[in-house]
Amino acid sequence: MGPFSIYGMKAEPSVCPIWPLTTRQTCATLKSTGMIGLIIREPAPNEIPRAAYLFRNSFLRQESRVLVAVRSLPVERFVAGIAWWIEGASGRFQISTQSGAPQPEAFEMLINHIAGFAQRAGLKGLQYADLLADDDERSTLLRNLGFEVLAADRFFEIGCQDAWARLMPMCDKYEAHFPTDWRTESIRLHPPQLVLNLIRNYRLMAAEEILRYWNVEPPLGFEPDVSGMLFDGVQPIGALLTRAVQDMFFVDVRVVHAENRRLRALGNMFLLRHVALHWKPDGLIQRLQFRAGEIEHRETANLAIRMGGHELAPRYIFAKKL
Repeated sequence: MGPFSIYGMKAEPSVCPIWPLTTRQTCATLKSTGMIGLIIREPAPNEIPRAAYLFRNSFLRQESRVLVAVRSLPVERFVAGIAWWIEGASGRFQISTQSGAPQPEAFEMLINHIAGFAQRAGLKGLQYADLLADDDERSTLLRNLGFEVLAADRFFEIGCQDAWARLMPMCDKYEAHFPTDWRTESIRLHPPQLVLNLIRNYRLMAAEEILRYWNVEPPLGFEPDVSGMLFDGVQPIGALLTRAVQDMFFVDVRVVHAENRRLRALGNMFLLRHVALHWKPDGLIQRLQFRAGEIEHRETANLAIRMGGHELAPRYIFAKKL
């Protein structure tokens, strides 16, 4: 039997041939190395809720497969888990713990296990699914296991109150310059294909990620009312997609499709005003954060700076060739 999917809390046996070990074989392999107190295995069907709890703060792919690290003494308990899936020629994965505290030994064993599965499946490499800051203990662990930085993204942050204090007077000032046929609407009213068509020529966000975040309610998915689309008449020309992450709006996508730089600047203001009009000053959200890659998000970085944002430490994508 293969590992179980915890997506939707369903016990779904895998038919993927890259999982050659049964639970008994996995445990026996670990015991032979002397690691009797910590075993790696797939969760049993009745353990799916416990496994899902490990990833309560993660948004897992539907095809994710899971292994758990189980500490047997003094009582059996799940201390960590790994969820992974195949994407192209690579395996992508996330690691998580019961308490939130790092478990270096368990993480290393879990990663080594899926590396073995990935090699037998003929995959070319492994990649961590989330961006990690340099001071994240997971970054240190991955480096120690031979992972290297594949790419880096810049991040900018500004308080919502400060952002809107700058933005709203600018919108009033340029009100007469906005094209009369422009309007914004919440994405709740539209299918994701409109955004997919807009970003096709930009490296902003993978289509499968757009679809996942579109079809899941907050806090994991896009904010359906705060996220907006910009229309010129009936033609969509821009989008700003954001998720509520703790006390901030995280901007995943911001694009205005216009050749004229002045129109792009006005479009950015129009989209941000949509966010501002849906923001509740007395609510939980108090920060606005932009992701800004060196190439594909350069205009977003410039926008964040003009709004008074400050740059945060970069975050990295870690990968390893097999």
